[in-house]
Amino acid sequence: MMGLLWGQRSIRSNDPQTVVRLGNPMLTDGKQGRALNVWDLQVFDGKIYVGGGDTSTNKGPMNVWAYNPPSQSFIKETTIPEEAILRFKLIDDQLYIPAADPRDADISKFYRKEIAGDWLPFGDRTVRLAHVRDLIKVGQSLLLVGNSRPPTQGKKATPGAAITNGQGASFQPVIVNNLPDTGEVIFIGFDWFFTVFNYQNKIYAINSLLRDTGNYPGSIAVYDTQNQEFALDFSLSNEEFIPQQNLDLNQGKHGVDTIYQIWQPIEYQGNLIYAARSFSNTISLQEARKLYFNSLGLYLKSDMGKSPQEIILPHQAIGEDLILIEDELYVLANKKNAPEKFTIYIFKTNQPQDQQAWQEIISFESTNKARSFEYLDNTFYFGLGQDVGEAIANSGDILSYTLP
Repeated sequence: MMGLLWGQRSIRSNDPQTVVRLGNPMLTDGKQGRALNVWDLQVFDGKIYVGGGDTSTNKGPMNVWAYNPPSQSFIKETTIPEEAILRFKLIDDQLYIPAADPRDADISKFYRKEIAGDWLPFGDRTVRLAHVRDLIKVGQSLLLVGNSRPPTQGKKATPGAAITNGQGASFQPVIVNNLPDTGEVIFIGFDWFFTVFNYQNKIYAINSLLRDTGNYPGSIAVYDTQNQEFALDFSLSNEEFIPQQNLDLNQGKHGVDTIYQIWQPIEYQGNLIYAARSFSNTISLQEARKLYFNSLGLYLKSDMGKSPQEIILPHQAIGEDLILIEDELYVLANKKNAPEKFTIYIFKTNQPQDQQAWQEIISFESTNKARSFEYLDNTFYFGLGQDVGEAIANSGDILSYTLP
């Protein structure tokens, strides 16, 4: 272990502890700037897996790092030809990395590891799904969502989703059966997905039209498990997943063309609870990068047909990530006090609709916000990062705190 370094500050709890800096494997790899953000941490096989990188400025490849608590060390398990590891997915005791931005001309689809096994790559040369952003299990198959490619000829766009056959032995495209079509032009935004999840016994995928610039329909697709295809639900508008007060017909609350990415959605007590991170498809790449994965807060949706509410946490902290531990909801949140001065919190509740029911578990000071967290064997783990415009500082650091 690399020991106690910058953050030897007390935790405000009944039994004050100290924050332990475990290391910064992505900095060791030479990653810089936004690529040092720890987008996701995931417990698997007794280790903590670290996701980072940047699909906008980092050229890859990415090392797959895991922190091993017994040996107090980071282990490089493999290297994958990706610009970023944006998220991990744990399905049936197997760990998956969606191919968020492969360097192999859209061939790669995901990487999979079994307990005590090696990482195996899965791809397909015929189904050119670009940028696999998310995946879930559907029956005995995996449903992948990502980005289509604009067509070089009319109606020749690549698919924005795919499904596996034979545990990844092959893939087949998943169409959106009601894409708006004007002559030879298909509007690609309808087929440009970021997230797929289950809610109220339906499978939803959210595309790049979920923006704060208007309350229009077309951003929400529903998956038909029998026919293995999506259909856009034009009865549902952006207010399904963006609070009504954040919608504006001209600019939007967070700037021009801010896409809301639903992040780590959890269905809990009939509610859908999720963080949101920004994205942008603006023509100017420089402007788009200003909105790359910035924190947009934490939201609770009580039912379809009802606009979500932003979860207001104690101390005006902004929710960033969430996990379930023994049927209680734990939330990672940050409060920016000044440049390079954040307070990082963990809150928990079993009554998420009651804004007064959030209980503070721990808090500590940091030069950076925490972008992700995990829990293993009475210890919380944190991955640091930054929004655009914030200092790089200790981005990429992995911290731990063991409860009394």
